[in-house]
Amino acid sequence: MRRSFALSGAIALILALTLTPLGGDNVVYVTDLDETIDALRRSDKQFLLDLLLEAGANILLFLPFGAALALRGFSIGKTAVYGFVFSAAVESAQFLFISGRTTSVDDVLLNSLGAALGQALMSHYKPGNR
Repeated sequence: MRRSFALSGAIALILALTLTPLGGDNVVYVTDLDETIDALRRSDKQFLLDLLLEAGANILLFLPFGAALALRGFSIGKTAVYGFVFSAAVESAQFLFISGRTTSVDDVLLNSLGAALGQALMSHYKPGNR
């Protein structure tokens, strides 16, 4: 029962935070590696901080999802795949139906990483693994 609640709660959190309309036009965005390298060269601290915060938020968003899948016995590989598929579905829904959202391939990759990290952390720390 707790496992189902944990997974349902993680999914509900993700959907609430990602499928809320923000108004305005939708944007499709991919972080350009040249843009990041240029920011590093220029020591553009604000750009790099924004990039780091955005990446961290995407990873943190999917940590509970990965942890909940670990509680249900999913492997890290399956968790990463489920994280990827779920994130791709969210990003597609944002692009197609939700106004004012940014759709990004980067988000899908970072969310997948977050799910895998959540699974790895929960698998490492859950009772019986000490």
